[in-house]
Amino acid sequence: MIIGKIMMIQNSSPVDSVEYLISKKTLELKDKIKDYTLNRFIEEIGISKTSMVRYLKNINIHKFTYFKNILYEEYMHAKIDMIHVKQHTNIILSEEEKNICEKIQKCNKILILGDGNRFSLMIVQKLFIYLGHPCVIPVYLGSEEQIIKEHNMSNDDLVIIVSLHESYNHFCTNRSIFYRDAKYLDVHAKTRIGFVGISEVQKNDHLYFEYSISDDTFDKKMDQLQKIFLKISTYLLKNNDEY
Repeated sequence: MIIGKIMMIQNSSPVDSVEYLISKKTLELKDKIKDYTLNRFIEEIGISKTSMVRYLKNINIHKFTYFKNILYEEYMHAKIDMIHVKQHTNIILSEEEKNICEKIQKCNKILILGDGNRFSLMIVQKLFIYLGHPCVIPVYLGSEEQIIKEHNMSNDDLVIIVSLHESYNHFCTNRSIFYRDAKYLDVHAKTRIGFVGISEVQKNDHLYFEYSISDDTFDKKMDQLQKIFLKISTYLLKNNDEY
């Protein structure tokens, strides 16, 4: 699917790159891209026609018209699926899970960082984007501090740290070598910080939310990770007026 390719390009590109800007604009427009001409599209991004042609060539597309048409068709199919899910899917949330969902609902941009298992959440990333929460799961190298700064995360945004092998304190300690200040996430990050990972006795009051996954087998931890994010995205869908 082309939207999956575009998400991967965005996830793997620096925020100031042409590839990132084109991908971000494409995902934000959703079905509205059908009303765009090539000139309007590149003018709003501030890129050259040559850059756009190169981008299309990299995903094996040679005309902007074809690009926008297949994006529109794919989005409309996804919209039908989301409407069906909204109408026919029931979710049961604990008070803790509902509280987390309500907190995420109030956020704008979302970054998902942490260990490599977060890449299993790309379907959730797509739902976040469709539901009005621009979401990136960066795959390029860099410290969490650097990535948060590059994405210009504000008080209305959210960074979700995912770790199936560590508690939040262990996560920060083990990565302190990357930080100018080992307490960056605790003290200096302007954005909200949520954590999904192994539980620990002492809770971190500065975290926007903290969701504990039991320290079980890898398969069971992955199952818990995917379930909580699917619950979150389904909750957001059910409380979204667009679908």
